Amino acid sequence: MTRIIVIGLLALSVNSAFGAPVGYSVNSDQVNGDRLYRIDLETGASEDRGIVQSASAVFSDVEGLAFDADGVLWGLDDQSLSLFPVSIGNGTVAREQVKPLRGLQSLSGNDFGMTFSCSGDLFASSVADSSLYRIGSDGAATRIGPLNANISALAAYGNPTRLYGLGNGLQGDSGNPDSRSLFEIDPATAATTLVGVLGNQASDYYEAGLSFDNSGRLWAITDRTGQGQELPSEILELNLKTGLARLQAVTQQTGFESLAVAPPAGCEAHKLTSGQSRAPGYPAIPGLDAFGKLATFLVLLIAGFIGLRPRP
Repeated sequence: MTRIIVIGLLALSVNSAFGAPVGYSVNSDQVNGDRLYRIDLETGASEDRGIVQSASAVFSDVEGLAFDADGVLWGLDDQSLSLFPVSIGNGTVAREQVKPLRGLQSLSGNDFGMTFSCSGDLFASSVADSSLYRIGSDGAATRIGPLNANISALAAYGNPTRLYGLGNGLQGDSGNPDSRSLFEIDPATAATTLVGVLGNQASDYYEAGLSFDNSGRLWAITDRTGQGQELPSEILELNLKTGLARLQAVTQQTGFESLAVAPPAGCEAHKLTSGQSRAPGYPAIPGLDAFGKLATFLVLLIAGFIGLRPRP
């Protein structure tokens, strides 16, 4: 019995080392207003936190979602063209904190992607004019430059900022093929570089959400509702070197077009799983990668068997 208990505890520790985090997303296909969900990215299980609404308005097209450095969740609504903080407890929005967006080139069909950087910048992408914007806390949008792909999801990591975008799988109601690919974007010029296509583990989708977790793993959630079909969303982990997607889970809900997992991460030591070097001026912090953790687990497991083996 002692041996079983020790092995069980070791198994729990390795599961926690490799487990997926939780994230937040908005179901944008609800009839009576968008609803905020807390999602277990490992299993796809979701918890309804409530309608995204203020005392005077119900938001019906929340396309962008991201945490700022203080852990406050922010949303971008394409219908009302507004920026606002969202309570992760119940989805409510303080009316006095809603900021109207201004400076955009299009008043509809933006399908926003959204992310905060370590420097506090809020970046947003618009499919309507294929552009990257920087948005101030007052809602003023400044166009940085054109994107050479229909990007509806953004995620930033590290200092200096490494900005990534996810292309649409299909184009709107037409269902025509689009960019099923991961891109890296220059935050200063919006110059876009292809990282790679998602591959076969990602099903067709129309829009998506994108976010890094605290450890530098890049996650995506896809909206598979369109062409008369309402299919559950998929949760993907993306490879930063190749762009290939690994299917992690399928949700019970449809219509997820945004994803926020953690506040801006990698700010002290810029090191992603794709192997970029850290920011100058910060000392390296030694740590184990995934293979190191697995090796440590196996060593502990073997040591446990040796130490607990029956003796005469």
